[in-house]
Amino acid sequence: MSPMMRRFVLLCAVLLTTTAAAARQTVAPIGLACEWAGDSLEIVDETGRPLLAIGGEGLSAFYLGSAGDALEIVWAEEHVEADGSLAVGGSLADGRRARLSVAAGEEGTLVVRFSVHATGEFERLGVRLRLLRDEGFIGLTERAAGSSDALSWQPDRDVAVDLWGTTVAMYTVPTLSAYVPYVTSTAGYGLWLEGSWPSEWRFGTGRDGLPAARQLLVETEGEELALRIVPGPEPLDAVARFARLTGTTFLPPQWAFEPCRWRDEVWDLASFFDGTPSTTPFNTMIIEDVLMMEALGIPCSMYIVDRPWGEGSFGYGAMTVDPQRLPNFPQMLSWLRGRGIHPMLFLGPWVFDGLREELIAKGFHVANALFYPVGSELVDFSRPEAVAWWHELLVPYIDLGIAGFKLDRGEEKPPDGQVFRGSYGDGTPYREGHNAYPLWFAAAGAEAFTAAGVEERFNMVRATWTGSSAVAAVWGGDSDPSALGLRSAIVALQRCSAMNLPIWGSDTGGYNTRPQREALARWLGFSAFCPLMEVGPLGNLAPWAWLPDEDSDSPDGDGYPERTYYDQELLAIWHLYANLHHDLADYVYGLVKRCHEDGTPVVRPMALAFPHRPELANAWEQYLYGPDLLVRPVWEEGVSSVEMVLPDGRWVNAWSGELFTGPRVVAVPADLHIVPLFVREGADVALGELNTRWSAAQRAVQTVPDVASLLRGEGW
Repeated sequence: MSPMMRRFVLLCAVLLTTTAAAARQTVAPIGLACEWAGDSLEIVDETGRPLLAIGGEGLSAFYLGSAGDALEIVWAEEHVEADGSLAVGGSLADGRRARLSVAAGEEGTLVVRFSVHATGEFERLGVRLRLLRDEGFIGLTERAAGSSDALSWQPDRDVAVDLWGTTVAMYTVPTLSAYVPYVTSTAGYGLWLEGSWPSEWRFGTGRDGLPAARQLLVETEGEELALRIVPGPEPLDAVARFARLTGTTFLPPQWAFEPCRWRDEVWDLASFFDGTPSTTPFNTMIIEDVLMMEALGIPCSMYIVDRPWGEGSFGYGAMTVDPQRLPNFPQMLSWLRGRGIHPMLFLGPWVFDGLREELIAKGFHVANALFYPVGSELVDFSRPEAVAWWHELLVPYIDLGIAGFKLDRGEEKPPDGQVFRGSYGDGTPYREGHNAYPLWFAAAGAEAFTAAGVEERFNMVRATWTGSSAVAAVWGGDSDPSALGLRSAIVALQRCSAMNLPIWGSDTGGYNTRPQREALARWLGFSAFCPLMEVGPLGNLAPWAWLPDEDSDSPDGDGYPERTYYDQELLAIWHLYANLHHDLADYVYGLVKRCHEDGTPVVRPMALAFPHRPELANAWEQYLYGPDLLVRPVWEEGVSSVEMVLPDGRWVNAWSGELFTGPRVVAVPADLHIVPLFVREGADVALGELNTRWSAAQRAVQTVPDVASLLRGEGW
């Protein structure tokens, strides 16, 4: 056979996880055929369908890139190994040697490895993928646009779930920080770049920044480019395979899929929102939330105590509870637990004050880390002994009844490895470890419950990398409290679903300041159809003590602003969707359980669920929630109706009961309290009659609960 053309077939058994204990069963093999033409690869699936190409038609497959140049490879030596894999040797013009190998991997994957001897610090290994058809790509990052949060809600910027036409830098930055170096193609395969070195993905753009039709360029730092091609045959199959390769999601307790409440800061106020003097032995604002939600019929299974909660610097430094802010903390946790509410606690990856000095003295810190937060020291979670030391601080809180941790800001302080240089305790260079650090943080948080001898846990993280879903759920960072922030969250949910981050939720209403009223109403509906529904912080207010949009005031340690009002409509919307989310917990838990077992995602973007329907390719504003619910969150301001694209099949409008046969486009009402929603005909989903639910919600919140009576009911 000519050395310029070699065809070889790689067969790999597909492995399906059959139990939570990861017992595996071998099923029908998948064959991936590759043709090597001396300088390019063409990948063909098991049916003989060309899947994609690497190089060819005038494009070199691999290169070594620097700031302005791309050094091409001249390939010369090739042979097939005993295991059927391909090995190729080559060189650059400057004499450096290059190596390429192509081999079969788990889950039917094809593993392509490319390296160059003695790469420089600012050189990148690159691969040019030549697409054989028009296709979309979903994954990599939850960010709707760019590397700055604000770009995701920039008013004049279009966004989409599909990444085509964008360039994505895979380097974790705050605060929309869910990153995984994996994308799913609508053509029925996935691409996973192994490792944690920073990389850049250019979808339809060349190195010169000019449009490049049907080209995808991937460049990575580090000593090797390791790209796995993950077969489908359908896009959702590829997502599931990737999940099984890297670790399917952990399975939280079912209460994690019921509504949650939190505020950014809770003060132990002298009186409640209505002026009633506080006689409670616990934090006034937490007690107010719990008693008011119960009185209004709004379910709550989790309450997050965010920072500041501790004594010392940053409201956290000593990692001991501040008795002025949270009096009788152990008894309060018992009180919450007794009402079926699982308390969670904020944690950062750093320590302050005396703990900082102890961390440094033991050598458990990350030397030369970034300076913010001022006065903090970053824990080196690559060191088992540092993790064990940190666990000693956490286990007492688990013993008190803390059910989970909100693991925040894991991406802020890790050094970049270029300005702030060095290595972690396990030898990982700072540059390589920057993206991995959030995963180490999440894993250490999960292991704290093992250290405490507790099996049931539920942790949430803001920042992620490959493998994070095996140890924690995700919330979507600091979204803007606006309609465009909600738009960004709708994109984030679907992107995360495609990159094996299936348990996702957002700060309902966004973060930083109080949300606009319309945005909050719409966001409450959206959150009901996310795996996690966490309502907060709402500018530290609640709809029973709300302020007009034009009023920027907020509570402080002296109490609520005097101008608050009881927003009956907002409360009714919260009641409606919190109860819907509560009633869907069985449905969602079943979906997450399957995801835990075999990787099938909970949320299915339309382009991945229906890749052969071109009319759904750009229908990013709607998604399937499991197989049977078609959801179209409303993010646009001032609208009273929206259009939905119904897929094939028969679909029932959950609000009107009308039956439609797809595919077709339908206009549906979108009043402020309505999330347009269709149910697959015959599906067993507990929604009830939505208009009846809405009427019941309005009645439930008609009367302002009397706080004094609620306190007397507790014996206070």
